[in-house]
Amino acid sequence: MPLYQLDNNKVADFSADYFLNGVLVTNADSVIVYVNAYFKKELHWHCNELIGKYIDKILTKSSKIFLQSYVLPTLIHEKKCQEMQLIMLSAQGERIAVTVNAQLDEKGYIYWSFFNATQRDKLYDELIKTREKLEAQTERLQSLASTDELTSLLNRREMDYRSVLLLEQAKRTHRSVALLVIDIDDFKQINDTYGHLQGDRVLKELGECLKKISRQTDLVARYGGEEFLIMLPDTHSADTLIFCQRLHQLIAEIKVGSEGLTVSIGACMSDSNSTFTELFKHADNAVYQAKANGKNTTYMHP
Repeated sequence: MPLYQLDNNKVADFSADYFLNGVLVTNADSVIVYVNAYFKKELHWHCNELIGKYIDKILTKSSKIFLQSYVLPTLIHEKKCQEMQLIMLSAQGERIAVTVNAQLDEKGYIYWSFFNATQRDKLYDELIKTREKLEAQTERLQSLASTDELTSLLNRREMDYRSVLLLEQAKRTHRSVALLVIDIDDFKQINDTYGHLQGDRVLKELGECLKKISRQTDLVARYGGEEFLIMLPDTHSADTLIFCQRLHQLIAEIKVGSEGLTVSIGACMSDSNSTFTELFKHADNAVYQAKANGKNTTYMHP
């Protein structure tokens, strides 16, 4: 036990036994030659159970491997290592996470100090769980901000944003884009006859139908009320009309009472100078023309 003479002739004891962390010393053969009182107080090891034993006695299997493969080579090369994570065993076999600092002297003795990191690991776990929870909430908020709650399609704001990007890309690649405005025929009558719950069911099934028929690169949105939009990149007018024919057939499988659902579709094609506002105006006017032509049909803006 180290004793030191003070100026007033008193003697002070600065033993490592008073520290709140563990201290041990191993020789060049990794045999323990000193442990402080922390081992008895906190880990329940008696001094004579450890002195003369290999340090492996107090480490888990994985920590033994880490000690041999990384910690000891680091000490030989750099003479010290800091904040190494090991799992230590108490006398009862309890596994305890510890953070270790160690220093190697010229005679091969290694001076180890460590502190219990169990609470810190719990804090890290809590922080990780909190971060994952916040990320999930953020993802959900982003989804709610960009999609229609009833149909899970893009909402109007997200469609306005993404359509601009898609048109810019089409201009750079000199590809044409088709815009479809799809409006349910006589939707007010459906609500009045069958109720709003049935109206919501029709909207939801139509949304699922549009997602089913569309490609991953297409933009599909519920733009408001019973009006839906599909933007088809890299598509020509002939392919657009074929797509609309298939769309009418699939939508007719959605039943309203004993009848199949019908929609009117207005379509238009982009050119090198098209903006989304202009395209929407053309497609929207085309819907009115499709309605005027008897509904359940497609009209292509000239």
